[in-house]
Amino acid sequence: MTKEFISCLMHVVVGTYRQKNYLSADVRGQLSSYLAVVTKSKGMKLVALGGTENHIHFLLALPSKLSVESAILPIKQSSTTWIRQKFELLRSFSWATGFAAFSISRSQLDSTMLYIQNQEQYHWKKSFQEEYKEFLNFHHLPFNEASLFDE
Repeated sequence: MTKEFISCLMHVVVGTYRQKNYLSADVRGQLSSYLAVVTKSKGMKLVALGGTENHIHFLLALPSKLSVESAILPIKQSSTTWIRQKFELLRSFSWATGFAAFSISRSQLDSTMLYIQNQEQYHWKKSFQEEYKEFLNFHHLPFNEASLFDE
């Protein structure tokens, strides 16, 4: 073989610090446009973004040379700065310390995109904390519930 062919789709979940309701629909819409540019500049592709006031989900196509952490941390850092500068009322904005990332297969692409795009409707019935714990349990990722969210 003479070339590398990589398909690495990553479903990422990032909450706001202390699950504060910083992210209005307008902020999320502008954030989606901003992150599309940022991810492209780093060799990634933002496939989808959705969320609610206190968290976002996004689907990334990662290149072979980036680890998950080296892809997501700069996204969080640059978007924090951008949000603080762009929105006067969000000068104290911060993302939660951690994040969750789940690899998905091509066969899960459509359902994952639909899930991400319909976050507002999904959260009429379930809180972000409940959803987050369900994801971690589904993927068999151990966690300490007492320290799962920023205090």
